[in-house]
Amino acid sequence: MVLAASAGAWSQQINPDRRIPGLPPLGKEQPPEPGDPADQPDDQDKDKQQPNAAPSPDGKQRQTGRPTPRAPETDDQLLERLAKAPDQRAARRIERELRARWSHSDSPSADLLLKRVDQALEAHDEDTALTIAQKLTEIAPDFAEGWHRRATLAAAKDDFQDAIDSLRRVLALQPKHFIALAELGQILEEFDDKNRALEAYRKAKELDPFIDGLEDRIRQLSKEVEGQGI
Repeated sequence: MVLAASAGAWSQQINPDRRIPGLPPLGKEQPPEPGDPADQPDDQDKDKQQPNAAPSPDGKQRQTGRPTPRAPETDDQLLERLAKAPDQRAARRIERELRARWSHSDSPSADLLLKRVDQALEAHDEDTALTIAQKLTEIAPDFAEGWHRRATLAAAKDDFQDAIDSLRRVLALQPKHFIALAELGQILEEFDDKNRALEAYRKAKELDPFIDGLEDRIRQLSKEVEGQGI
């Protein structure tokens, strides 16, 4: 999959404060509000907590009080559940689980640098965060989430070429990164590359039907590019 803006499009100037309605700025994840139903265990999680029945010496099933150990779900299994999530509550729980997984690599050094990027962001020190993110992608070029942080920070600095290049690196490493796809579509639409923006949005929606604002953008762009093909 190649989703890139044309060279001519990048010569345009863009207003960094202009955002697509419904979609948050790049990389901004809205934390759940206190009491958010997404923080409550869903039925599937409740099922995991039910005590297990074990056979007794007389062959009858008796409750042991211990849940049956279950193998953890793979990323693909979580993504499959996300695509079929029945509602936003279920989707948000799976989104957070995937993001937590994607934030860990096989390298303690890379994980530490990612943590420092996030700490700098929390301190509103974007210059330091970007410097660390650039170092992170140098020492761990196969860590998709390092590129995702770099894309977020590059966009904040109006370096949209680096932002889109970094997002493409994310998607080369993790093609089902629905957040990166939606953000890529956002940048492409800002630069009036509507065909590829629509393609990115549709791919993101296939993976996560509950990304805020995405349905409206797909509907609008579909009308604008109708008959042009993608």
